[in-house]
Amino acid sequence: MTQSAEPPSRRLEDLGLDERIVSMLRENWGIEELFPPQAEALPHALSGRNVMLTIPTASGKSLVAYLAIVHRLISDLEGARALYVVPLKALATEKVAELREIASAVGLRVGLAIGDRGSETGMIEEADILVCTSEKLDSLLRTRSEMMDRVGIVVSDEFHLLHDPGRGPTLEVLLSRIRHRRPEAQIIALSATVGNATEMAEWLDSELIVSDWRPVTLRYGILTGLDAKVHRVDGSGEEVVPESRELEGKTTRPLQAVLQDTIQNGGQLLVFVSSRASAQKEARELSKHIRRMLIEGSHDFDDGIVERWGDIADRLDGSGDSSATVGSLESSLRGGVAFHHAGLTSKHRNIVEDSFRSGDLYCVVATPTLAQGVNLPARTVVVRDYRRWSAAAGTTMPLPVLEILQMMGRAGRPKYDDVGEAWLLAKSRDEESHLVDLYLHGEPEEVTSKLANPNALRAEEDPALLTHVLSMVATGGTADRDALGKFFSKTFLATQLDSESLAARIDDVVSWLTSNGMIDRLGESDEVRARILEEPSVEQSEDWEDELPSWVGSASEVTGLDVASEPNRGYGERPRRGPPIFGFRKASVHDSYEADPPESPSMAYNATPLGKRVAQLYLNPISGRIIRDGLGRAMATLTGEDDYGQVSPLSLLHLVSCTPDFLPLWPRKGDYDAIQAALHGHEREFLTEAVDLDEERRMKGVLVLQSWTEETRVEHVERDWGVQPGDLRGRVELAEWLLYATRRILAEDEKLSSMDRNAHRTLVEAVDEIHRRVRYGCKADLLGLVALRGVGRSRARQMVDLLGVSNAADVAALTERDIQKLSDLRGWSPQLVDGVVTTAGRAVRRGSR
Repeated sequence: MTQSAEPPSRRLEDLGLDERIVSMLRENWGIEELFPPQAEALPHALSGRNVMLTIPTASGKSLVAYLAIVHRLISDLEGARALYVVPLKALATEKVAELREIASAVGLRVGLAIGDRGSETGMIEEADILVCTSEKLDSLLRTRSEMMDRVGIVVSDEFHLLHDPGRGPTLEVLLSRIRHRRPEAQIIALSATVGNATEMAEWLDSELIVSDWRPVTLRYGILTGLDAKVHRVDGSGEEVVPESRELEGKTTRPLQAVLQDTIQNGGQLLVFVSSRASAQKEARELSKHIRRMLIEGSHDFDDGIVERWGDIADRLDGSGDSSATVGSLESSLRGGVAFHHAGLTSKHRNIVEDSFRSGDLYCVVATPTLAQGVNLPARTVVVRDYRRWSAAAGTTMPLPVLEILQMMGRAGRPKYDDVGEAWLLAKSRDEESHLVDLYLHGEPEEVTSKLANPNALRAEEDPALLTHVLSMVATGGTADRDALGKFFSKTFLATQLDSESLAARIDDVVSWLTSNGMIDRLGESDEVRARILEEPSVEQSEDWEDELPSWVGSASEVTGLDVASEPNRGYGERPRRGPPIFGFRKASVHDSYEADPPESPSMAYNATPLGKRVAQLYLNPISGRIIRDGLGRAMATLTGEDDYGQVSPLSLLHLVSCTPDFLPLWPRKGDYDAIQAALHGHEREFLTEAVDLDEERRMKGVLVLQSWTEETRVEHVERDWGVQPGDLRGRVELAEWLLYATRRILAEDEKLSSMDRNAHRTLVEAVDEIHRRVRYGCKADLLGLVALRGVGRSRARQMVDLLGVSNAADVAALTERDIQKLSDLRGWSPQLVDGVVTTAGRAVRRGSR
C-alpha cells in the first residue's frame, strides 16, 4: 500500500488532465475536487501503473478508471483501445452511459458488448472504449483474437468477484490471457474490501490503494426489537458513534418501524431478505403499511404520489408477461413498495430500479443479488436475514462478511444524504453481540481462485479448468504442454496451489480432452524442445512433503463420465412401433480413461474440429461431448442402425437439458407424477441420460420448455409448474443457445453427414425447427409469422385463427377486408397492421432475389 508524507492534492487542475475533461466534470457532474482515495490513486493510474483500488461503495472508484482511460487514450496511448469489464449486463449499461458522457468531451467512442445482437458488431469494431461482461469478452477473444492487438488499458470492475464460482474463473483467465498476450497493458482493478487485498494486488503487480473513507457517513448498527444501536461509523474519520435510540412502532414489526422512520426523514429504504418468497411477503406487508399511513395522515406525502405508483404498476401490465408474480408486484407497487429478485424478468427489474432511482418508490425488498453491482443506493438499508439455506450443508449458513458489507454499503445516497444507516436485525442481545463481532467488527473473507475445484477427484469435476484449457489450445495459441504450463502458472490459481498439483490437474484435463475427442496429441515437438532449451533455467529448492494432496491418490480411480453407454432402453429392448422421427413439421461422455503419466513438456496439441467448435460456441466441453454423442444416436436412429429409438422435439429438448450448461429446475411435490410419467413414457426418445443422474430436475426443465413451445401462457407456466417469469426466460435463453450450438455441431460434422446425407439434412431441419420454436415460444405452424417485426406468438396465433395465413407471402397479400378485421382485434391497430404488412412485403422481396 502506498504511503505518503502529506496527502496528495485533490485539485482537478493538478492532475494534468485535458481542459475539456476538467470542464465536463465541473459543468456536467458538479465535481470541484477529488475524494481523498481518488487523489491517492489517480497519480498512479494516470501514469500507467497497474492499480488495485479497494474502497467503499459510492466512494468514486469508477471515476478513477474513467479518467485514466480517457486521459491515456488521448495522450500516450493514442490509437489504442480500452476495455471496461463488468460482471452484469445491467452494470454494463450503466457504465456505458457514464463513459459516453465523459469520452464524448474528447472525441472518443464507447461501445457495448453484452449479448449476441448484430447491432453490437459495428460498435465493437469502432469503439475506442469497449464496455463488456467478462463472458462476452472471453467469447469475442475466442473468435477474434486480433481484438487483443490494440488493447492498452483494462478495467476490471467488481474485481472481488474473482471468488465467485460462476463468474470468477472466466474473469481470472481473461485477465491472465490479456497479461500473457499484452504484458504492457495497464490493469485497473476496482474491488470491495477483501481479506487478502495485498495478495491480489501482488498477482496483478499493482499499486494497492485501500481506504474506508466515504463521502456519506455510514452508521452500521443492530436493530434488536425497536432498539437501534450503532456500533461502527465510517466516513471522513471524524465521526462519533451516536447514542442508541428507540424507533416508534410495534416490536413485532421492526421493518415497518424502520420504513416509517426513513420516510419521515425524507429517505428511501432497501431491505435484504434471503428468499424470493420473503421478498414478496415483506413487500406486500410494507405496501399495506404505507397505505395505512396515507389513510391515517401520519405523513405528509407528495401530491400525486399515488397516481405515480399506479402509473408504474400499469407499466407492468403493458410488458406482456402477466403472471402471479407480476400481479403480486403490481399490488405492492400501488403502495409505493416493490420486490426485486431473479424470478422477475429483466424488464420488470428495470422498471423497479428506475422507479426507485427516480424517488417514486419508498422501499425495495430484495434478495442479495441486488447488491452485486447494480447502483441502487438508499438512505437506509436493513439486512433482515444473515443466514441462507445451503443445500450442501443441509441447513442454513451465515452469509459471508463480504456479502453482508456489500449490502450494508448501499446505505447513504451521495448528493442527497449526509448520513446513511445500515441495520442488521437481531432477536436478542446475545445475537446482537454475535452479529457485531462477526460482521461489524469482523474481517472480510479472503478471495480464493475458483478456476479449479479443490475437491475434484476427476477431470470432469473441474469444469472451469476443462473449459479454459480447451479454449487456450483451440483459440489461445497455446498448443503445447510447456506453453500451457507457463500460461496457467501466471493465473491467480497458481498463487494458491503448488506447482506440482497444478501440473497434475492440467495433465488430467488434457487426458480427458484427448479421450473425448476435443484435442489430439501430435507427439513431442523438436521446435518446442528447442524453445525450452533456449530458456534460462530457474533453480528451485526442493520442497518434500510426506503426503500428496488427497485427490492425487485417486488418480488410478478416474472413471470419466460414462454417458457413452446407451440410454436405458426398457420394454425388453423391443423394436419401436412407428417412424424413426416424428413431431416435426418437415419430416456419456466417452469411455473411461486411465490416468496418463505426466505429459512431456514438449508434447504438442491440436484442437479437433469438435474441440474448436465447442470452444468457439462457448460450451462446457462436457456439454459438447454429450451433444455430439446424442446427435450420433439420433443419426443411428434415422439411418436404421438403431431400430429402437425415435427422435422427436422432446428428444432434442431433453438432450440439451441434460448438459451441465443447462440449469435444471427443482420439482415441487405436485410435479413428480408428471415428471415420472414423462421419464417412463418417452424412454425411446431419449438421446442421453442426465449427466449428474438428477433426472427429475432436468426432466422438469424439459417439460417446462415443452409447455413454452406449445404456446402455454407465462401465467399458466407459473401456475402449473411454479416457475416464475424470470426463471422461465432464463431457461428459454439457455435452451435457445444450446440448440443453436447443437445445430452448428451437427451441420459442421463431416462424420455425421457422411452416414446418410438425407438423414443428416432431416436432422438439421429438425434441430433448426425446435430451436426456432424455443426462441419464439410457439408451435411449428407459426414459424412463418413470428419472425416478422411486431408479430409475437400471440398475434401470430390470432392471424392464423382469423385469416388462415401461414407465412410472409400470405401476410403481404392480405386484402383490405382482412386488414380491417385484424385492426379491429384487441392489441392491434391500423398502424401496426400496416407495419406488419410492409415488413412482410420486404421479406418476400428479399426472398425472391
